Amino acid sequence: MGFKNDFSQATQSDGLKPEGDYEVIVAKIEERVTPNGKTGLNLSMVIRNDVEQPYKNGFLFHTLWKRREPTAADMQVNGYGFGQMMALGQAARLPDGKDYADLGEFLGDIAQKPLRVTVRHETYQNVKRERVSFLQATQFPEVRHVFRKQASADAYAAPAPQVNYAADRRSGYTSAPSLTDDDIPF
Repeated sequence: MGFKNDFSQATQSDGLKPEGDYEVIVAKIEERVTPNGKTGLNLSMVIRNDVEQPYKNGFLFHTLWKRREPTAADMQVNGYGFGQMMALGQAARLPDGKDYADLGEFLGDIAQKPLRVTVRHETYQNVKRERVSFLQATQFPEVRHVFRKQASADAYAAPAPQVNYAADRRSGYTSAPSLTDDDIPF
């Protein structure tokens, strides 16, 4: 069955998920370097489809930035905020007091864990964006989320180059390569 264009019926949203709480799973964690040299850990989180909530299977993103002047505690986690890392671990319900050989091992334990995140809207350079403002433990610890299958190689757009450090628990943590402006999605 065909159709006829009727642009009077066209609708668009601003693409932002409403502010509020979402149950998510940490799909992957990547370290990236911006064109201006700032390094951050990007958490890609999928909104769970096993919990009754809007935007199931949608993505939310959260970045933890390296400190400009890291403390001794921050240096234990490669210059990222130690307190922020501990809040992430606490939200993921990692065992308190567990020893980790390095940040990669810690991030490996975070990958695929459920969290509850709070999304707020903020304006940056005159553009309204979603921002994960708070991480907390999930209210639904039993996970039955079903991940979508990966797109085929002949999908409409080629994926951006990525360095994934925590999707595989066996992977080690190494420094990330520098990215170009073409690698950044904004």
